[in-house]
Amino acid sequence: MISCREIINLPSLSKLSLVAGKSGLDRVVRWVHFIDLPDVIPWVQGGELLIITGIGLNGDIDKLQDIVRGSIKKKLAGLIINIGPYIKEVPAEVISLADQAGFAIFELPWEVKIIEVTREICSHIVMKHTEERSIKDFLEQLLLFPLADPEVLIQRAAYYGYDLAKPHQVAIISPTHLAEFLRAQKVKDEKDLVAFKVRFEHIVSDALNVHGKKVLQMLWADDVILLMPYESESEKNNDILRNILEKIAEKMSGLVATAALGGRFESLQDARKSYLQAIKVLRFTKLQATSSPIYAYEQLGIYKLLFEIEPDKLAVYYQEVIEPLNQYDRKNHMDLVHSLFVYLEENCNAAKTAKRLFVHRNTLDYRLKKIEKITGRSLDNPYERLTLQLGVIVGQQLASESFSIDD
Repeated sequence: MISCREIINLPSLSKLSLVAGKSGLDRVVRWVHFIDLPDVIPWVQGGELLIITGIGLNGDIDKLQDIVRGSIKKKLAGLIINIGPYIKEVPAEVISLADQAGFAIFELPWEVKIIEVTREICSHIVMKHTEERSIKDFLEQLLLFPLADPEVLIQRAAYYGYDLAKPHQVAIISPTHLAEFLRAQKVKDEKDLVAFKVRFEHIVSDALNVHGKKVLQMLWADDVILLMPYESESEKNNDILRNILEKIAEKMSGLVATAALGGRFESLQDARKSYLQAIKVLRFTKLQATSSPIYAYEQLGIYKLLFEIEPDKLAVYYQEVIEPLNQYDRKNHMDLVHSLFVYLEENCNAAKTAKRLFVHRNTLDYRLKKIEKITGRSLDNPYERLTLQLGVIVGQQLASESFSIDD
């Protein structure tokens, strides 16, 4: 799909001028409608770019304002007003209303034929939709269901002007706490949810265009997956991703997104591996609540090893090391597992741990001794302390279903 911003930049629509609602240029245009009725709102569904000449308004500014209010309420993409004998200019009251709502209004000179405008916009929508569908099919075959002949994929990539012979890496842009954000935005039905996802993808696309990067992308579930050329300067892709996240925060106030980077690959057979690595990075960030909004597979440290171990084996380890503490907690209404987690996270600093747990130092000492007795491991022994710490980490991962990926 395309946005109002793309429409105004079409070479053939150079006489179309924006007069209000600049902040709404990222709204997605599902289709374009030319309806010249005094009451047009019942005839639209949402997402359309509406064209009117004002022939039935008889110069009534209030009626024009009603159309704009109704368009905003129905979540139309924007409004094109054909300037001529019926509406000589867009009134200041209408401009103010559109600016406040971030609703784009364009002026179209009377001499420009409306049929040419609608044909141009509709053709661009169809062409863009076809291209996006084709790119998504390509990325699905490359990353999700890698069954196609590599040579065929290389040829298809070349068709899009993309050189797969060079090193690449997969990145995933993922909104965090999405359910809470959608509730706050009062997104309740499927149509609004689809509109949100499309707008999210468009913000990513527009940010990439600013950098002039040839990056293939697709919307998958709630995330945007990117196939990025691997830059020799490691910070280049990070800078691009950082800019994307900033644009998301700017355009979708209240939404926080995370970027996960898979490892570099040169062979197409390793493309899916890079994608799976990016998925693991996303799950790691949710486990650890990292302060950095961008994280790469190379930064996972010991988690890279743990991600490669079969879940059944990890479950056995957890049962042996941590489950006795869980059983004691359930039976005695204690919180030894959490106390152990905080103690290890605070680098075994008892004072800081007691403060975080809101308990007296003597209470913490009692809990630590109880942990040592139940597990048979000393917290003063580095090896045994590491054994307990790995047990806690494994428990977090198993609980979050981090190992549900089929490699």
